Amino acid sequence: MKHKLSCFALLSMFSTYATAQSNVTLYGVLDEAIAFANNAGGSHTVQTIDSYHWNTAFGIKGTEDLGGGLKALFDVTSYFDVSNGKQFSSSTFFSGGSWVGLSKSEYGTVTAGRHYDYSVFLLGNTPGYNSTFSFTPANADHMGGGYLDNSVTYRSPTLQGFTFSGMYALPGGSTDASNRGRGFSFSLTYAGDRFRAAAVATKINGVNFTPTLAGMKTFLGQQVTPYRSFAVDSQDIYGASASYKVTENLTGEVGYTYVAFKGFGEYESIRSATVAAVYAFQPDLKLTVGYGRDGIGSGRLSNYSLFLDKFLSKRTDVYVGTSLAASSGATQSAVLFPLAPSSTTRQLAVAVGIRHFF
Repeated sequence: MKHKLSCFALLSMFSTYATAQSNVTLYGVLDEAIAFANNAGGSHTVQTIDSYHWNTAFGIKGTEDLGGGLKALFDVTSYFDVSNGKQFSSSTFFSGGSWVGLSKSEYGTVTAGRHYDYSVFLLGNTPGYNSTFSFTPANADHMGGGYLDNSVTYRSPTLQGFTFSGMYALPGGSTDASNRGRGFSFSLTYAGDRFRAAAVATKINGVNFTPTLAGMKTFLGQQVTPYRSFAVDSQDIYGASASYKVTENLTGEVGYTYVAFKGFGEYESIRSATVAAVYAFQPDLKLTVGYGRDGIGSGRLSNYSLFLDKFLSKRTDVYVGTSLAASSGATQSAVLFPLAPSSTTRQLAVAVGIRHFF
């Protein structure tokens, strides 16, 4: 008995030491909306949409103090569909990213694993992109999230509001859906009291793209079959965004991205510009008015949106969003991602939902 008690005391001592030196957090978000669309694939629809306002996910992150200001850190995140409980990807459990690394305040942070490319930093300065319906068609610029597997990253310390980040991804192999070849991503961000800005550049070799989700009828000289995924040689993404807090209640936002695809001996681009204003009637009640204009090959797509967000607590909010897509050009259909394209030049959708953080 004394031996058992001694072992227990020893284990308790080590457990206490580990607790004092490390921190592990389970976190996540649940987001679910009911959406009506006047024309999706030729008829009106009513459907549930998961991750309309925020990606539904759960994750585990943690840090360990290694002494002298050096820390070990990790983060693993899994996306799933709250509508049916299924994994976002049947082949990737931690589809939302998985990485481990080291950090020291005066030198920066180095991590390795599966990461967002840096287009996601544009989103932090353009909260006008507060629903999937407002994203660039098919999320071609990855502002709503795009990944590089087998990647190593470096994030610098923040100096006078500026932070630099760089990422390099090793080739993933012939079956990798994120990057079969090498990938690079760079960003420079600035955060001040009223003004925020970000600039990014990403190049990914060997990716898949589904032009139907962007309402495209042709792609790189190929006739588009509904929901067929095309393997392209490369995808280049360049973007910049900024926001300015005009008053305590009003914030203005602008963003621009340029996405270039290369494949089948052809070259094609998607150019997207967005302007938005966010007005806070109260700290817990905000209205966003947004307009986006996309040049997709020789076609054009406009996106008008209204989004009203009411916070019931720090962790829970309810919302209603209205979006209208209008297309022009023979090669372009009206589409609000991720709905099926409209059979006309207009697509109108209204969504009501709830989001909860934990």
